[in-house]
Amino acid sequence: MAVLTNKPERFSKTLLAGLGMDKYFFQVYGGNSFPEKKPNPFGLHKLMEEAGATPEHTWMVGDSSVDVLTARNAGVRCAGVTYGIQPESLETYPPDLLLDSLAGLPASLRPAVAS
Repeated sequence: MAVLTNKPERFSKTLLAGLGMDKYFFQVYGGNSFPEKKPNPFGLHKLMEEAGATPEHTWMVGDSSVDVLTARNAGVRCAGVTYGIQPESLETYPPDLLLDSLAGLPASLRPAVAS
């Protein structure tokens, strides 16, 4: 997992470290990490390259239409959460998956088991 935010990189890293969550992410990029911010897909493409991930094996999780547009621009799927900064904007640009809690994400990503 990685973080791609439009907030400043230093702030984002400090926040994640303060919450004890930094250990869960191999990389954190902020709005000042690249020449252009989301929804430009450059940052997401860079993360995919660093992770050795293909678009069909990549999901972006976000709370706004900017995240959905970033995913679309990068050719990956997107999960939206109904809480956060701008969840109401997900009505205009619906994600592939909408969650009320990230706890439901792993089960939603597993392939259906044939009976």
